[in-house]
Amino acid sequence: MAKATRRYFFAARNEKNAHGYTIQFVNIPQLTAQGVTYQETVYYAYRVLASFLQSLPKNAAALKAYTLNTIPDTDDPNVFYSLVSVTEDFDPHQMMMHFTLPQAPPDEIKRMAGQLAHLTGMEPTS
Repeated sequence: MAKATRRYFFAARNEKNAHGYTIQFVNIPQLTAQGVTYQETVYYAYRVLASFLQSLPKNAAALKAYTLNTIPDTDDPNVFYSLVSVTEDFDPHQMMMHFTLPQAPPDEIKRMAGQLAHLTGMEPTS
């Protein structure tokens, strides 16, 4: 049987801008992380989210108010959405960023993944 770890999911708005990147949590708009590289910004986002979650009252209702309920649409080519999964202990070292791509034909998924890799600076090197 596969090991199951309970995780909470938070929607994140990722934006590439002239100064680097900004990540803002959809259901917690006061939480913002900024950095020069995408990896740096993700690290800051995890730390900010962990700090916020640890300050909440220790009950499920308080936490559930901030978890995923929707992912907004965007037409901005520099904005994409992702999900941040968080373990029950809110350890930022165990958080993971999950990129979201809609169901589409394989060529379209490949194109969208390429755009995402370009935006995050994680393009494969040849």
